[in-house]
Amino acid sequence: MSQVLAVENPPDLSEIKHPFLEELIKQIRLADTFNKYCEWSDQLLVNQLIISPNKAKKSYQNIDFESLEKLLSSAFYQAIGSIIEKTTGHSTETFVHLKDQECNSAVVFCGGVLVLYSLIWGHIKLSFSSLQELIESAETNIRNAVIKASLYLDFVC
Repeated sequence: MSQVLAVENPPDLSEIKHPFLEELIKQIRLADTFNKYCEWSDQLLVNQLIISPNKAKKSYQNIDFESLEKLLSSAFYQAIGSIIEKTTGHSTETFVHLKDQECNSAVVFCGGVLVLYSLIWGHIKLSFSSLQELIESAETNIRNAVIKASLYLDFVC
């Protein structure tokens, strides 16, 4: 049985140098402990977070889309936590709960302070209309978390 994996032609990741995208790719690769996606390009993996009505369809067999979606969702929040840690200089702990089809969550603690709490409603898949929206969402979460951390922790941004 063949499943269909959606891909599109967004801006090439090699042309976009953004710290969050670099960290996201790093976290995706770290989360892929069984090397199920080691042959996938960084572009193809990040594209799975982008939805578009103009996507081309590419057929893959034996792809567990639920596991891929969990991996990508977890990597997204782990990348946010990592950027927060680099920005503040305080250690972070990131917890992503993706067990339920109705309500999932992600939390990030920085220096023991809860700086991000995100509910993920419905299906576990994170999706963005563009690469720019993905980056802006991450930057907003990071900026808000750093502001919360600055209220309780000493650091220089």
